[in-house]
Amino acid sequence: MSGKPKLRSIWVFHLNTGSCNGCDIEIIDVLTPFYDVERFGIKLVGSPRHAHALLVSGPLTRQAYYGAKETIKAMPPEPRVIVAIGTCTCSGGIFYNGYPVYRRPESGREGSEYPRRGGIAELIADLRDEGEKVGPVIYIPGCPPRPEEIIYGIAQLVGLVEKRLSYQEYSDEFVRFRLPEGPVEERIRLTLRERLRHLVGYLDREKILEDFMSLVKEAEKNENPREELARLVKDYAAKCGDVRLGFCMMLLEREYWRVKDALDAGKEFVYWL
Repeated sequence: MSGKPKLRSIWVFHLNTGSCNGCDIEIIDVLTPFYDVERFGIKLVGSPRHAHALLVSGPLTRQAYYGAKETIKAMPPEPRVIVAIGTCTCSGGIFYNGYPVYRRPESGREGSEYPRRGGIAELIADLRDEGEKVGPVIYIPGCPPRPEEIIYGIAQLVGLVEKRLSYQEYSDEFVRFRLPEGPVEERIRLTLRERLRHLVGYLDREKILEDFMSLVKEAEKNENPREELARLVKDYAAKCGDVRLGFCMMLLEREYWRVKDALDAGKEFVYWL
C-alpha cells in the first residue's frame, strides 16, 4: 500500500470483475456477524458514489473492464482506495495472459494474438494515464484469501495495524516467463491444441487436432509438404461437409506454418498456451 489515507471508518463497495465467486464468498463472510467488520467502522454500501474504497475481485475480464472503469470514476475523488482481493485481482492469477482478460494497448504490439496480462493494475494504469486520481491500492493475494487476511489488509487502511512485510514488486523485466524447452513437434502440437480451444472448446479439439496432425504426417512425405497439406485440408473440408470444421482445419494449417516457420528461423513468436 502506498500513501496511507487518514481514515477511521470507511464505506466500501464490492465489485466483481470476473471472479469465480471464491473471493466474493470470503468478502461476504467478513461482513457476517461472525467476523463483523462493522465493529472496525467498515460498512458495505450499495453505490460507488458513497464509497471510500472499492473491494475488487476477479482478473478483470474484457467485458468487465468498462463497467469497472465507470464504477471507479463514480467514486468520490478522495480517497478512492482500491482493495484488490485475491490473486486474480492482484496479478491475473491462473488467468494471467488469458484470452478473456483485458490488456493495455501497447505501441507496436497490436493484434488479438498478443497475450494479456491481467489484474486491476491494468485498469488503474489506464485511469492514471487519463488523469483520473486513484488512491492507494491494497493487494490481498490468496486463492481465495482467508477472512482474517482480508480484515488484516483493510485494518492497515484504517490505521489499526502496521504493515509487517516489506514491499515487493514483480515485473517481467526481472523474471521473464520462459516456456520449457521440448521436442519441436510437441511444442507445435501443444500450440495448435490451445489455439483450437478458443474455437471449439475442450470437448472436440482432441479429435480435430488428431485428424489435422495425421494430414500433416501424410503431407511431410511429399516433396512439397506445404502445397500437399493445403490440398489435403481442402479435400478434408469438402469431404466432411461441415463449414465450421473446415474453417478449423484451415486455421490450423495457417497456424502450423506460422509456428513451424518461426521455429525453423529461430524467431520469437507467441505461443497459444
